[in-house]
Amino acid sequence: MTYSNKTLGVLKTIPGILLMFSIAVLTMGGEDLGIPWPGLESYLKINSLTKTFFVDVLRLNYILLCILIGMLIGNLFTLPRWIMAGVSTSRLFIKLGVILLGSLYSLADVAKLGFTAIILITTFIILTLFFTLWLGKRTGMDPSSAAVLAAGTAVCGVSAIVATAPAVRAKTTDVVFSIATILTFGVVSIFVFPFIGHLLELSPHQFGVWAGTGILSSGQVLAVCLIFDPGTANHASESLKTGEIYNLARVLFLPFVVLGLAAITTRTAKLPDDEINIHTGLASKFPVFVIGFLAMVFLTSLGFFGQSSPPSPELITIRKLYNWFFAIGLTGLGMQISFSELTRAGGKPLLVGSAAALLKAVLALIVVLLLIPEQP
Repeated sequence: MTYSNKTLGVLKTIPGILLMFSIAVLTMGGEDLGIPWPGLESYLKINSLTKTFFVDVLRLNYILLCILIGMLIGNLFTLPRWIMAGVSTSRLFIKLGVILLGSLYSLADVAKLGFTAIILITTFIILTLFFTLWLGKRTGMDPSSAAVLAAGTAVCGVSAIVATAPAVRAKTTDVVFSIATILTFGVVSIFVFPFIGHLLELSPHQFGVWAGTGILSSGQVLAVCLIFDPGTANHASESLKTGEIYNLARVLFLPFVVLGLAAITTRTAKLPDDEINIHTGLASKFPVFVIGFLAMVFLTSLGFFGQSSPPSPELITIRKLYNWFFAIGLTGLGMQISFSELTRAGGKPLLVGSAAALLKAVLALIVVLLLIPEQP
């Protein structure tokens, strides 16, 4: 029997997906699947001492455990290609989870949260872009290198860097340094943001606004929101609900930021005009999964999945499913965080990227504390 290349490609991903799924079961437990295993998170709460230290102080839950175990496996072992083929699908699981996350919202929710999100996100994107480009110029960075770093700090981390690099003709080293800088700050954010959020007693809604505005990468937004406020199938995470609206508002700006940076870099570096292609720039870089998210919002608003409060059995099933998708996807994300890759961040990109990311996080926190109410 002859398989097509596409079929063989899908089959090659199965071992890596099974590994990510196994780690998700290890941390979450298998009760949803009929497996008599309560999960590592449950054992952290086995007595008041362990609960106080691991849960109340370190804020360990299944999401953080998935990321940490993924990072340990990815850095302690050299994973073969037949495993990494499946691990590389982690972003697909995250995007599927985001699509299902649309079941948390009504059209009124999106309109209310979205209007505030667009104003705040637009302000921070413009501020971060110009600050990064300005500081990059002041420190003597190449315009293309500063451009990819600006996209990563302003919009959505690694995805924005990869999307921007061809448009500004960035060198491979520029991309590597920028990605390493973004990942380094992101790893720190995963641990620091929830700690500060609890220290300042931010409400779940306030924390979601801060994370969705101040964190650099989409996967990191999901992670910190679920670490801060994991939620349940009956009571969905308010932090995740708010943070993802802000994150999606930011992602929608990606194609326009890419074109803008291409135009700026062409002018400053005198690149050929044919490097900017509006058609491929907008169409190829539009985040298609956002359409799926909005479709879920529309179906939920029409009552297609039953009542929202209290959630119907259909909505509870959907919420359990996206929790599994996020656990699997963030496990794979952890497995792709290489400590050796993080050490590549250095020199001017690390200085400029860290300064821009820190400024963005601090200003976003100040805005949240001064202007954002505890409840939406």
